[in-house]
Amino acid sequence: MTFQQRLILLVTGLVLLAVAAVTTTMAWTTRAALTERIETEARLAAGLLARGAAQSRDIPQDVDALLSERLLSEATLTAHLVALAETAKMAPRAINDRLKQIADAGGPDEMWITDNRGRAYLHNLPGPDPLFGQDAKGGPRHGAYAGLLNRSPASVVSEPAMENGKLMKFAGVAGVDKPRIVQVGADLRRLGDLLRKSGADGLVDGLIATRAVEAAWLLDRDGRVLARGAVVADGTSLSDADTAAAKAVTPGGDVTVRVSGNSLLALAPVKYAGPTPPAAASSSGAGVPAVAAVRVAYTEPGAMLSRQLKIGGLVGIFVLALGVYACMRFARDQMAPVERLGEAVKAMEAGRFNPLTLNEAAGRDDEFGRLSRVFRRMAMEANAREETLDAQLVMRGAELETKSEKLAAAEQLIEEEQRAARDVQANLLPRQLPVGRDSQFYGILVPGHAVSGDFYDVVELDERHSLLVAAGVSGGGVPAAFLMLMVRGAIREAARSGTGPAAILTHANERLCGESPFNGFATAFVAVYDRVTGTLVHASAGHRGAARVATDGAVQYLSEAGGPPLGVRRGAPYSEATALLTQDETLFLCTDGVLQSVDGHREPFGEARLAAALAHSRGMSARDRTEMVLRTVQAHVGADGILAGDLVCLVMRRLLPVTETAEAV
Repeated sequence: MTFQQRLILLVTGLVLLAVAAVTTTMAWTTRAALTERIETEARLAAGLLARGAAQSRDIPQDVDALLSERLLSEATLTAHLVALAETAKMAPRAINDRLKQIADAGGPDEMWITDNRGRAYLHNLPGPDPLFGQDAKGGPRHGAYAGLLNRSPASVVSEPAMENGKLMKFAGVAGVDKPRIVQVGADLRRLGDLLRKSGADGLVDGLIATRAVEAAWLLDRDGRVLARGAVVADGTSLSDADTAAAKAVTPGGDVTVRVSGNSLLALAPVKYAGPTPPAAASSSGAGVPAVAAVRVAYTEPGAMLSRQLKIGGLVGIFVLALGVYACMRFARDQMAPVERLGEAVKAMEAGRFNPLTLNEAAGRDDEFGRLSRVFRRMAMEANAREETLDAQLVMRGAELETKSEKLAAAEQLIEEEQRAARDVQANLLPRQLPVGRDSQFYGILVPGHAVSGDFYDVVELDERHSLLVAAGVSGGGVPAAFLMLMVRGAIREAARSGTGPAAILTHANERLCGESPFNGFATAFVAVYDRVTGTLVHASAGHRGAARVATDGAVQYLSEAGGPPLGVRRGAPYSEATALLTQDETLFLCTDGVLQSVDGHREPFGEARLAAALAHSRGMSARDRTEMVLRTVQAHVGADGILAGDLVCLVMRRLLPVTETAEAV
């Protein structure tokens, strides 16, 4: 695929991706907003219907209470009015006429006033005088008020009941001037019409009339429909799943919304503020509105999403076509100088470059023009340099061949020097270590990549004393071997029976400071060992790695006594210390090559790991202990680490108890 094709594909792909992303984002955002709005409207409608249902239960009770208070007030006023009229010596007929005028002017619809025996001799309605008592003729409405004659109770309010084809409510009080019953009544026909309009059916019809919902229901706790209404006549039924969801609504919970087919069903619990009605106090709450349900259309979000996607697809096709056309024009204009440059590069590789072929591309004012001009200048300079380099290449080839021969000779000389230094180092090591039943000796040198001059030595001073030496010199190669030779010679020169380690190091330091032709130094650990008593007198010249290993694996480093490295400062003092080796205790000596070998993370082996390895090897022979330490060092270094020069170890293990040796002597 060419660069031009990739450019067109990239641009068109980005355009399509942008159009698809914008269209999808807008479509889903619009759908989410519509869905949220529909859910909010459904929740609001269900909540309003639930609150209306709760209020429709409380309204009749409130109205009944207000009407009862009004009737009691009117009965009290009527009692005072009759008392005043009789005090004024008005005739019963005149009082009845006044009562009729009061009823016609908007007062109580019925007014009955009895004497002290319960006979209603005053009333605004024509007819016989009823008797308020317990007889059958008086009726239950009259009998309930008989207790007012003896003011037990002082007032009575009866529940609404049918009276002569009318829904009536009565209230009565005791007389204010003498024992009597004063009863008033009100026709509840208009109040019943009002309550029907404010009831469940009226609420549902009012909500359906707004056309905000498709259908609405009021259900009791058992899921029975108490009131229903729908915009379409056949849309008033609830599915079994919807009914089950309505029964599962928590009485004190929030409004829930669920998808029901192509509609959205909102379920709101009816929360009553006042006392629970009698029907709701039963176990099931049958007959009392408990859940308000409304159904709204839910097809608009899907339709809107489909429209948005179709519009986005049409816009994407148009933008794609326009983008492809623009990309092709742009790529054709921009790729012309690139093609000229490509041809010039091929010509440059073939050695037949003609600067005139880039005149058209170099005449442009954009980046391709600048690139063409730079390439033409570089190509011309490269041709000139190529001719110069060809001549210089011949000369450099001859020089390189000469230097290669010299380098090979130098490498051969270095190898010979290393071999000679290694031979010197190997020849200076003791060929045989002391043997005997009192002590066990073992020494080893593992050569490094380059000779570092480290060595060990054991000198028999007399029949019971041995001199143990472990030393390392600075540098490498022939100078290190020479320093090693001087240090070993100086130590052996001063090694005499009765001469302590401090005196030996002092002599070696003066010798190295005065006679060494190299600017180097050496570290050494010297110890005089008494094979009879197990006494070890030792001194260190800046040397680490000397340790006493007890039988229980405890490690004690013996570098506290001594002085500076050999060859650093003339006249430096050296001190010495004494240690006692008991049976199966070991003196372990090593050089810096063991302690300073590092792993792949440049972490040195160090004294802590050496002490751990020595403690782990308790009870082993001198040879086995040495080999275990070397294996531990090599495992620490691994494949990525570096051995710090030669690895030198000298180990002496005491075999006999001190007491036995002393008695034998």
